[in-house]
Amino acid sequence: MNNARRRLLKFGATGAGAALFAPLLRHLATAQSRPVRRFVFVLEGNCAEPRAFLSPMARAGIDPLLRSPIATDRWWYNRYQDRPVTSLATADLASAAGLAALGGANSIVDRSTVVYGLSSQITGGGHSSEHGALSSARTVAGRPGGITIDALLGKTAMVRGNTPIEVFRLATGPLGEPVNYGLCANGPGQPAPMVVDPRSAYESLFSAVGTPAERAVFARRRRLLDFARTDANEALALFAPSSPERAKVEAYIAALEDATRRHQLFMSMEATLTRVRPPAPAMNPLYMNNDPINQYLAHMELATAALIGDLTRVVVVGHGPGGNWSFTYPTILPGVSRHDTHHQSGSNPAYVTAIHRVTGALVGGVATMARALAATPDPAGGTMLDSTLIVFLGDNGEQHHSTGSEFPLLLVGGQGLGFGAGGRTVVYPGLGTPRHRQLSNFWNTVGHAAGIELDAFGGERHFRVAPGPLSELRA
Repeated sequence: MNNARRRLLKFGATGAGAALFAPLLRHLATAQSRPVRRFVFVLEGNCAEPRAFLSPMARAGIDPLLRSPIATDRWWYNRYQDRPVTSLATADLASAAGLAALGGANSIVDRSTVVYGLSSQITGGGHSSEHGALSSARTVAGRPGGITIDALLGKTAMVRGNTPIEVFRLATGPLGEPVNYGLCANGPGQPAPMVVDPRSAYESLFSAVGTPAERAVFARRRRLLDFARTDANEALALFAPSSPERAKVEAYIAALEDATRRHQLFMSMEATLTRVRPPAPAMNPLYMNNDPINQYLAHMELATAALIGDLTRVVVVGHGPGGNWSFTYPTILPGVSRHDTHHQSGSNPAYVTAIHRVTGALVGGVATMARALAATPDPAGGTMLDSTLIVFLGDNGEQHHSTGSEFPLLLVGGQGLGFGAGGRTVVYPGLGTPRHRQLSNFWNTVGHAAGIELDAFGGERHFRVAPGPLSELRA
């Protein structure tokens, strides 16, 4: 049990603390007996190409499963034959164009799995499926068709535990837009915000242990919450029981109470926040320019700190989600936007290399997070990476103008959650075959790892090939 929880329990033994925290302490006592489950979803806006995940050993094993060999192709979703699901030993994953960061002195190849063959045509593909990648439902005119997997997990008590943040959501994008609503959703027609500016995200996590001015702002938030809650409770008397207006006020009060709970928990976690806090933006080179890769890496650094500090157990980091992906990468291909890079890549091999280098840089952030978690003991035993599944995928499928015909995945960690050992590539039969499976089946698998029966997740309905999880990914 960390120092913050010890202080909380000590305070809870006093008269005032006992009254305030009795329900919370009962929740903590129950939570101690449950396994900790953490989930991280990292999405590359406007596709992560299958070629970026393909190692030489994987290509040698996949070619016999296709109607014609891969050769120099960047995607091959329309060439899978009706074969049994195949698991290939691919100890050379770090040789793939986008996976070099998995190798090296502290290799995590044996904790990593590549998955091919899963489709999600219900999402529409295109430049971005928006909320569809995480919901397996269609977004229309910016309105999500269903809840995304992160929101469902964050609302699950056995996953969230007693963490102050339900889901920590971050998005690389234009800094002039404070939030991005294009990737996550709390339900049909309910987009959820992602923080874009890493400075704002840093402040949201660490202002409680920041400068005197930042601490004063943090303390003032509590007074504002108390005022708003008192005002809302008084307003309840104006509305008849069971009226729609009263229900809205009650929902508002519930949100205020949850915000107050989060504030209380942050106040009790001073030692933890101080321990896990990364270098402040003013001294951190990741905040010194507008390179979208650095913005993304700053987000990943914050997400890692939030996980290690047990501020959250569900994280989403989107690199240009929901259409905000047309970056220029000064250290990879200066002066050419991502959109133009894709459009000109058919006749320019250097642009293909640049596209895969971007994926490699994003996987680098995943690898850094994974190594930090692997180096951190988990209170329940093992390391934090054992009880954390990191999922990396593109937000629209396999190519720039996608049809959602294949969503290649990179999975890291999660062995303590029942996911099989890494160093392998798992290939599912393609579209139109009886043994084909969909991205929604993978979200079913994630749900089962979280302790939820989730066989009906997604909006495919009669387009669903088969319900339930992917047993081949489980240990």
